[in-house]
Amino acid sequence: MRLGELARLLDCRCDGDEGIEITGFASLEAAGPGDLSYWADRRRAAQAAETGASALIVGMDAPVFARAEDLGPPLAWLRSGEPALAAAAAIERLRPAWRPMPGIHPSASIHPTAVLGPRCHVGAFVAIGEGCRIGADAVLHPHAVLYPDVMAGDRLLLHAHAVVREGSRLGDDVILQPGAVVGGDGFGFVRRGDGTHAKVPQVGTVQIGDRVELQANACVDRGSLDATRIGAGCKVDNLSQIAHNCHLEENVVLCAQVGLAGSTEVGAGALLAGQAGVAGHCKIGAGAIVTAQSGTHGDLEPGKMYSGSPAFDHAQWLRATAAFSRLGDLQRELRELRQALKKLERR
Repeated sequence: MRLGELARLLDCRCDGDEGIEITGFASLEAAGPGDLSYWADRRRAAQAAETGASALIVGMDAPVFARAEDLGPPLAWLRSGEPALAAAAAIERLRPAWRPMPGIHPSASIHPTAVLGPRCHVGAFVAIGEGCRIGADAVLHPHAVLYPDVMAGDRLLLHAHAVVREGSRLGDDVILQPGAVVGGDGFGFVRRGDGTHAKVPQVGTVQIGDRVELQANACVDRGSLDATRIGAGCKVDNLSQIAHNCHLEENVVLCAQVGLAGSTEVGAGALLAGQAGVAGHCKIGAGAIVTAQSGTHGDLEPGKMYSGSPAFDHAQWLRATAAFSRLGDLQRELRELRQALKKLERR
């Protein structure tokens, strides 16, 4: 489409030739004539100046610079107050994701009592259990499995080998990447007197809100008696574990390999970076940030950043780690001071 039309669709201001034909979206390095690209990092100004793209999405205050003469006409600029969102919308429009046509593969197993909304795609060897209800425009890729009595809203997207256990409830626009599991048994066992373990039945459910995405091999365990709840807009990265009875409020982000033990509560908008861990029955405040590989056994206040294990205030952690690297020097200085003090005391 023409650059001016794209600017209007993305709510951007076009500085340059609105008649440029845009045919794709590419990185700064790979872009060529007809491509749109995205530049936000000032440290990559050299790459932006040398890109072969016909236009760039940039912030409202991004500087204009001249490109090398041998790269062709001057760059055009699409300026946005939220350039990252504009770039995401441009990619979605110019490089739309593949979507299979509606229909049911003959190898799929669908219980007669299951109800599917209009325009659904059900791939090879998908299994849909008794009493399931799925909304419109769902896509279930090969080997996805829905146990009995699963309820899901519109535009459900299950990738290969995703599993949703019995009685789970999913809202609209839920995405499960390959191998994600919703509603597996919580880790509940009681130790017997002889040292063996008795399994505690996990008879609760999982409730997942709208626009939630669980990425590859992420797991959300069912509640032991009640429900594990994942609020609208939450994003859970690969290999993360959400244990039984956890409650995530809206728009929580869990990065790769985060682990939440049972009955953890996470406030709205909190972010836990890669491999962060939370012990059971803890409360993570709204908007809190827990940095990578940090761990906590207690509650964390809203709106603050935490690091370390056990996690504490990030600014203090930075000072502590700086001091830790100097412990050898500090010990040596302390020994020298003690020796000097003993010499003074002998006089």
